[in-house]
Amino acid sequence: MCESTLFLEEHGEVREIMQDLTRIVMNGTTATCTNLVGERMVLEGVALKEANLLSHGIVLMKC
Repeated sequence: MCESTLFLEEHGEVREIMQDLTRIVMNGTTATCTNLVGERMVLEGVALKEANLLSHGIVLMKC
């Protein structure tokens, strides 16, 4: 499978916020994230820090 785990870096700490991530749509500094079962999470004031496609990890950071 090609799902990823989504992490958020904030105040120097990284925490997992979503598993089985299948889609991220960025609109400026707003990310709409959708997982395998269609659950959505909207994060505002974020930017992409890292997308590790080999380990299936995506890190967004607060900006």
